[in-house]
Amino acid sequence: MGFATMLIGRMNHASGFVMSIFFQMPALADFFHVLDTQSTVPDKPGGLELGRARGDVEFEGVGFSYDGKQAALADFSLKVPAGTKVAFVGPTGAGKSTTLALLHRMWDPQSGIIRMDGIDHRDIKLESLRRNIGVVFQDSTMFYRSIADNLRIGKPDATQAELEEAAKLAEAHDFIVRQRHGYETLVGERGMTLSGGERQRLAIARALLKDPPILILDEATSALDSVTEARIQKALKFLMQGRTTFVIAHRLSTIRDADLVVVFEHGRVVEQGSYQELVAKGGSFACLVATQLAA
Repeated sequence: MGFATMLIGRMNHASGFVMSIFFQMPALADFFHVLDTQSTVPDKPGGLELGRARGDVEFEGVGFSYDGKQAALADFSLKVPAGTKVAFVGPTGAGKSTTLALLHRMWDPQSGIIRMDGIDHRDIKLESLRRNIGVVFQDSTMFYRSIADNLRIGKPDATQAELEEAAKLAEAHDFIVRQRHGYETLVGERGMTLSGGERQRLAIARALLKDPPILILDEATSALDSVTEARIQKALKFLMQGRTTFVIAHRLSTIRDADLVVVFEHGRVVEQGSYQELVAKGGSFACLVATQLAA
């Protein structure tokens, strides 16, 4: 009877395992489908290893469409010397995020060329290209790992002291040490245990830690309160020094010190110049500024 009881227990375990596999088959199929998916931006055979880039960026006649019918970006050209701060502004869907997604090769342009340090960025190894670009998205991605692991994504060999220094600059250190396990606290799937502002501060700290020559800030402070944003703007100003920086901003007061403001409408550039020049011109950008001031 003892042997029969043990055997029944083992059979229950086996049948439970088979049942769980049966119910998880759709998820497993999706998992292997993802593993088998080929990237739409593969490395070019014999791609170049760039090392640390100077930060010169050039767009020449770049065009892109998501559906092959309506252009998300049309005939875009812009030359950005290293160390320049460029702000992209315009209504939602005007092509700002698409332009910068093409820069770090989320997709490849369907026409035109993007150059980094004078080299077609498609000729550079993806790893080398993205190592030179730091991105802070409006919706910051977090993995189900510890806070420290999420910060080290851009710099896997970072020391604990470097993590803490970057977190302090991003106004993230205080809320991290309040967590139960500090920097070893798990953040949950997609960072679900953190607020939107906390995720954005971690993303900014991650970019600070990576120390890239080219920086992309896509509404990087949109989820922060005004007091925290003012403090982080100081950290971002420090981060931007000596780097080529692209800023997408809807709050136009945050881009007053940009070297160049580029105004997009319907996938095309309608104005470009300094903040003061465009305000004095009285065109599309001046209307945007006036609308925000009135609000």
